[in-house]
Amino acid sequence: MNHLDLSPFDYGTMVAIASLVVAIIGLYLEHRKDRSDIELSKRGLEVLSKLVESYERGQESQRQLQQERLQFEKWKSLAKTAGWVLDHIESDDE
Repeated sequence: MNHLDLSPFDYGTMVAIASLVVAIIGLYLEHRKDRSDIELSKRGLEVLSKLVESYERGQESQRQLQQERLQFEKWKSLAKTAGWVLDHIESDDE
């Protein structure tokens, strides 16, 4: 029996099997690409999350610094007022 002597049914079967093999390989490669994309997305989200946390810490530091500046200005103003009062009390005593 000659191996090249296949009936039309056998050619159809071979084409169907070859098509299935190509489809399976294509699906496998697509699955690998999707998994790679998912891993890349996860890493991107982790980096983005860290950036957001860093930004929020920076914003909190800015708020604290602003509060400390306001507190300093308040004490500075109070000290100037106290100095002015003491100067006027001393000048009244003379």
